[in-house]
Amino acid sequence: MAPAVHSILQIPAFRRITHSPAHSHLPRRDSLLWVRGVFTVMKQSFFRVSFAVFLLSCGTLLECQPVQAAPEFEPPPFEQQYQVRYDSSTGLPSDGVTRITIDSADQPVAQTAAGEMYELKDNRWMKVKPSTAQANLFGELPWYPSVTSLVASRESIRDVATHNGEIAVAADEGLIVGDGSHWKLALPREEDVRWAPVDVRAVTYDAEGQLWFAAPQGVGYRETDDRWRLFTAADGLPYNDFTCMCASPSGVWFGTTNGAIQYEKGLWRFRQGGRWLLDNHVHDIATDTDGRAWLATSKGVSCIDSKQMTLAEKADFYEAEIEKYHRRTKFGYVNPAVLEVPGDRSTATPRYSDNDGFNTGLYLAAMSFGYKATGDPTLKEYAHKAFTAIAFLSEVTQGGKYGAPKGFVARNVSPITDPDPNERYDLEYDLRRNKRDALWKIMQPRVPTDKTGQWYWKCDSSSDELDGHFFGYSAYYDLICETEKEKNHVRQVVRDIVDHLLAHDYTMIDYDGKPTRWGHFSPDDMNRNPAWKAERGLNCYSILSYLATAHHITGDPKYRKEYLKLAFDEGYGMNGMSQYKWIRGAHSQGHQPGDNMAFMNYYHLLRYETDPQLLSMYQFAIQRHWTFERFERNAFTNFIYAACCDGKIRKDHWGELDLTPPEACYTDAIDTLKRYPLDLVEWPMSNAHRIDMLPLEDQPRETATLGTDQQGYLFPIDERHEVYWDWNPWSLSSNSDGKELRPGFHYLLAYYLGRYHGYIKE
Repeated sequence: MAPAVHSILQIPAFRRITHSPAHSHLPRRDSLLWVRGVFTVMKQSFFRVSFAVFLLSCGTLLECQPVQAAPEFEPPPFEQQYQVRYDSSTGLPSDGVTRITIDSADQPVAQTAAGEMYELKDNRWMKVKPSTAQANLFGELPWYPSVTSLVASRESIRDVATHNGEIAVAADEGLIVGDGSHWKLALPREEDVRWAPVDVRAVTYDAEGQLWFAAPQGVGYRETDDRWRLFTAADGLPYNDFTCMCASPSGVWFGTTNGAIQYEKGLWRFRQGGRWLLDNHVHDIATDTDGRAWLATSKGVSCIDSKQMTLAEKADFYEAEIEKYHRRTKFGYVNPAVLEVPGDRSTATPRYSDNDGFNTGLYLAAMSFGYKATGDPTLKEYAHKAFTAIAFLSEVTQGGKYGAPKGFVARNVSPITDPDPNERYDLEYDLRRNKRDALWKIMQPRVPTDKTGQWYWKCDSSSDELDGHFFGYSAYYDLICETEKEKNHVRQVVRDIVDHLLAHDYTMIDYDGKPTRWGHFSPDDMNRNPAWKAERGLNCYSILSYLATAHHITGDPKYRKEYLKLAFDEGYGMNGMSQYKWIRGAHSQGHQPGDNMAFMNYYHLLRYETDPQLLSMYQFAIQRHWTFERFERNAFTNFIYAACCDGKIRKDHWGELDLTPPEACYTDAIDTLKRYPLDLVEWPMSNAHRIDMLPLEDQPRETATLGTDQQGYLFPIDERHEVYWDWNPWSLSSNSDGKELRPGFHYLLAYYLGRYHGYIKE
């Protein structure tokens, strides 16, 4: 294992959502209940039709306002943290490290459980004969006899720190300070709060000479003799089972039995899981003059280092990673990679996935936004390659023994030289799925071969595949295509897919002549089939966005005609105003692609639509949706909302609502991009034990699986396992094994979207 981490569309900008004036006082959870109550009623057919008639009878519900200048941010270079892992592959013994210090040459020295000493030289640990100072890392206590009146025994002393002649002692009995002869128990006080801490685990003096202590009660530092600053979970302290503490040049590090904590310039960072630590129980910490934190664990030494980066440099990093590890087949589909050895990128092999089209469609959009924002010809080449890849998914299904109706899209492809995927997707697989889901159809082969006999292609495609395709096609057509030949290729692919849906009652029909499990958009299913209740709003907006995109790209009026029929006559425009998936908001467990898909659809609908009544519906939908989504600090949905609502005013019979997002919409998105981790290996990690965690869905804290921080927001993206915008970010833990490497195209999508719309200037 290597020891080191290697190093939008052409329209006016729109923007994001807030509560209506009548309900702006509602807190988040009350707002959720209010929306749930309103739309539960709206799901009733009579009320839905009546509401639609009322809505349309209002005439001009929307007053289009001149587009205001959107905020523009020029983020300066920032410190990007990452872990450098040192274990037995770099010379350390397998029995782990219990102590670590920095010697006079500013080099780390580690002590193992067996008492052996190791120094780091040229990125390898070498066993050395300890010097006198190194042999006694804890230090002598010549003053111990004078403090015996305050401590029960030598064993009760946990830690010692000195500064300018003052000695601070962390002991079972409390925080003790003195000069070697005279001692007293410190009683930290902040305004009306006074602590008498016991079981003090660690003490240190920071770079400014301020005394810090750590105890299960909390942590604090002394500002003056009688004034302290105290921190608990309510102040953002993540955890409190402390093992050690160490000052750095710009802050303080805490070791715990389940992760490490950094406090710097008023901010807390929690470092837990394989992304940051070889093992979560931190025995000791040392920091060098460059601010690197060296953490001793039973599995080796984790060095949390940092380097200055810009957002653009991070984009370059992820693009290079994709080219190196994530291209699959000659078409270059962008896929996760499987690692033979946990965390070892040198063992990476791109993985066969159900989502070739969806993933590569989003990558196509990212490269299209990126080229238009930067003019980088390499991104244009990547976009051309990505379009060819996903267009092939419509071509490979045609003809031969298992030919599907024209326009049917395969989930993925793999060359015939690869292992036969039907060994995995055999009859037993179908029967197991059908047992869990009665609508799952039994279909063999699930991965037929194409007419050339050169490719396997997977059938039973779903709506999320199409959402990814159309998001990519739209961006590619508007931002990349220059020649009529390029445009005509996109037009034909889009026309074939949409004509397939129109020819089969808005349903995806597979090679067996039957509908796929998830490709349903027909009025009978959306409006009259209870089995599609949960997908009703989302799928209605999906098919509307396909039709809107087809009309925009081809200019064929038949697509506009079908679009208006669904939007008005079948109520699809209003159905999407009450999307069940986003009404549930954070209270939805498991995989959450629905939010991601919905915001992709909003982007098409709000950019391409001109009818004021439909715009009013779409703006209502995205505004209400974003009132929940904003708590995720999701860079992609934040920039989508900004692009759709910046400077917009929505007027209805309740009054006017300014849809312009607050500045936090942009700053939260940029902060998430800054924090987006360089290490995209799926490591096990957890926030379930954090003391600053608030469980969701009235779960007991001890067994909670969903949670937020103290303000109801998600924990930062570098402190949780979720790195895709369509994963469930509210989930508190992941049990991954470190054997999957994710591509960073989700970062690229959000970053280049922000660049294209002018929110990020670099």
